[in-house]
Amino acid sequence: MGLVVEATRGTLPTGGTPVYIPVTGPQITPQQTFLRDEAFRGSPTTVYDQVQGVRHDEYDAKFYLFADTFGTLAKSILGGTDTVTGSSVYTHNIKLLNNAATGSQPQSYSILDFDGANYFTMTGAQTDSLNITFGAEAAADATVKFFANPYTSYTTAPAPFTSLSLSTEHMIPAWDTTITVSGINSGAALTYIQTGELMLARKTAPIFTMGTQAPLVNFAGPIEVTGKFTAVVNTNADAWSTGSSAEALTRSPQVVTITMTDPNDSTSATNHSIAFTMTSVQFHDVKRTRGKEYTEVELSFTANANATDATTGYSPVQATIVNATAAAY
Repeated sequence: MGLVVEATRGTLPTGGTPVYIPVTGPQITPQQTFLRDEAFRGSPTTVYDQVQGVRHDEYDAKFYLFADTFGTLAKSILGGTDTVTGSSVYTHNIKLLNNAATGSQPQSYSILDFDGANYFTMTGAQTDSLNITFGAEAAADATVKFFANPYTSYTTAPAPFTSLSLSTEHMIPAWDTTITVSGINSGAALTYIQTGELMLARKTAPIFTMGTQAPLVNFAGPIEVTGKFTAVVNTNADAWSTGSSAEALTRSPQVVTITMTDPNDSTSATNHSIAFTMTSVQFHDVKRTRGKEYTEVELSFTANANATDATTGYSPVQATIVNATAAAY
């Protein structure tokens, strides 16, 4: 998947530096509507004609997490300024964009997709969802969905995608993930979580107006951040489901940080990593399961909007990426 920032929303740039992210199962789905003519004409039938209505397209892909390119996807859904600190080893902190003048819209992208026969570009692309999954026995991976304008097809790669440049960064194995919850284990890393999921949703929708079949804009809505954990019950004092102050049964907002570390790529002895911090998380919908030789606990969480995770106003989450990339995303 090729991504390049658009200088003008909905217009394919002729320049710029695309980011290429290895993906699995990429899929372009044209959302072409047809308007049915069902007006009566004295015959026992229903549909007499169909004419094209409005159209937007959607792009879905699954990918492993790479610390050097993930910042592009974090920026695409959060939209805030990438604050870069450090030298040789760089820390990128990205928060939620809150700007009334722009409708708090993240920057738009043009997408390049190649299916072995044709190249496709999709302009005005806005991220709808970014869902990250991590399990101890698998690689950390994610799925992304973009809403975009109708695609244009080519037989050769168009500018600015004429030169392919791929990273040599390694994907992150999910076992090298640390999860901390401020009110559990004194805020130290929890070593008994098996799998997890973090879902960032913008509820993006195309806005159609007169004069063109394509959207006026693909509009990103307010963000919602939710997630799930599956953990081993290794004590009779499970913090989520037992006791009078069980985290998932009482109002108990917690600071939760999920850090996925790349054990194979480092700069100046500092390993590259991807982290999400949620300063006000409420756990809920807890369930203890007994289908295995040991007991597990499954639970969900919702990140509440707070001022700490925001540059201005409120946000439920912020992303921090450590790598050797000096430029801001």
